[in-house]
Amino acid sequence: MAIGDQACYAVFVLGMTVALAPVHAHHSYAAFDRCKAVTLSGEIRGVEWVNPHIRIQLQTTDDGDYFVEWFSLLQLQQAGIAPDTLQPGDHVIVSGNAMRDPSMKVLSLLTEIRRPSDDWRWALARERPTTCTPPATPD
Repeated sequence: MAIGDQACYAVFVLGMTVALAPVHAHHSYAAFDRCKAVTLSGEIRGVEWVNPHIRIQLQTTDDGDYFVEWFSLLQLQQAGIAPDTLQPGDHVIVSGNAMRDPSMKVLSLLTEIRRPSDDWRWALARERPTTCTPPATPD
């Protein structure tokens, strides 16, 4: 193989490596109230195993429909969570942080998902931010 061909091959391999590498999306969680934990109970309507986050559509009895943002596909695969772990129709209890705007109905920064029917549980310890202060009380 000539040197020119080797260089072209090396560029091709490098390009394919970059193109096929997993993409890690980084975004701010400023829109979420990290100081207020929320627990929702409901039935899964759908689960989408897509990057950058696994998305769960949750129908709750008391709080309406929520969009739940779980970890990334790669993180859950590395933790041994399979795509068929949660299915539409499963009743789950999910804990995390909701958006500051309650009309958005999005839950993220999850700390726990439980399925009471078979005691399946996923959990992650998260520390409460040190900047959290108790809500002001009216005079």
